[in-house]
Amino acid sequence: MKRVFWMLATCLTILSGGQALAEEPAKILVTAKRLACAYSQGMNAVFTPQGRVSLKPPLDPNTPGLTIAITDRTKNRAVLEEDALETPGVLMVSPAGLSVMARYADGGVTMVTVYPVHAGASDNLLMVSSRHGAGSEPQVSQRYGFCRPGQETPLPAEPPAPPPAKKSGH
Repeated sequence: MKRVFWMLATCLTILSGGQALAEEPAKILVTAKRLACAYSQGMNAVFTPQGRVSLKPPLDPNTPGLTIAITDRTKNRAVLEEDALETPGVLMVSPAGLSVMARYADGGVTMVTVYPVHAGASDNLLMVSSRHGAGSEPQVSQRYGFCRPGQETPLPAEPPAPPPAKKSGH
């Protein structure tokens, strides 16, 4: 009985157009202030001394994801948030998707593109993140995953006002 109820609730949500599914993916990318993204799979590639490319084992899909914070659409600014690392980047939005390109202090570059396409019947949008690392040997990785509109970071609460001073009654 629970299974039938769950299936009925799911169908009604889809048919009634739950908020996230009702929105067009392109509209989400044009209006979102934050996108929370998770990786599902990925690959690393390294160059051999002979100039060939060697693929390393697949990347761990349990790697923490990233968040794209749109900071200023008029100036095309965004921030890639990866754990404690926040890297400013350039925002590009077109009918093909939303992309952020960021350059790290070590000279490496990351390009994240979120496509205006839902993954199946979910409200997840398809995403790819490519990193071109700098250093003594070029390092390249490409991760695939999904993004969805994220919650804006709430401002810290203001501390409560101190209680009024008591008057002494001598």
